[in-house]
Amino acid sequence: MLKFSIIVPAFNEEKLLFQGLESLVNLDYGKKDYEVILVNNNSTDKTRDIALSFPFVKVLDEPKQGNVFALICGTKQACGEILVFTDADTVVPRDWLKNYEGAYEDPGVVCAGGGAIMFPRSLKVRAAEKTVNLIASKIKYFPGFNLSIRRKVYEKIGGFDPKVNFDQDFFLVLRAKKLGRSVLVKNNEVKTSSRRYKDYRAAVYIAKSLVNITSLFVFKKSIFFEFGNIR
Repeated sequence: MLKFSIIVPAFNEEKLLFQGLESLVNLDYGKKDYEVILVNNNSTDKTRDIALSFPFVKVLDEPKQGNVFALICGTKQACGEILVFTDADTVVPRDWLKNYEGAYEDPGVVCAGGGAIMFPRSLKVRAAEKTVNLIASKIKYFPGFNLSIRRKVYEKIGGFDPKVNFDQDFFLVLRAKKLGRSVLVKNNEVKTSSRRYKDYRAAVYIAKSLVNITSLFVFKKSIFFEFGNIR
């Protein structure tokens, strides 16, 4: 069995996808020990063509619209002991998997994640970045662009809940933490797009996320399904 399966959901990501996939196929890790799976979720641009230009990348198609459905599709086809998730607008460091490997040497660790550097930068983006990294370091909940989980734990908790599309990463970690420890992998930040925080829509996105997270934590139910696609 492969050590790692990297799963990337993608919807109309032609502008930023190439750099992200390039970083994934050039990781400082044995090619026989990991795989990259991109799940095309009904893209109408060149997303699928760009992904197919990378022979190492396995390209799947998920016709049911929704980030969570793309993630579920990818995990079903994954062969790795550790499932790792990132976004199509994200560039990872070369030692990304090596750092994750170190975290999982502890058998008590069920999931792990890292922080982020967001771009383009602005005061608003810096504040969002600081918040995301603070939550990761203090509470050990990680965003879907830098998140991993043991496959056996993922399967034991039932994987991603198809009813939770917004903050599905938070809900996955929330359930996984009942079976073990969640840890921050230090110095393993990814570079990801700050497009959600560039205009007035940022406040709406953050407010909806806070409501959703509170509901998931207290009632195990999602209030909002869609989080809005910003390109």
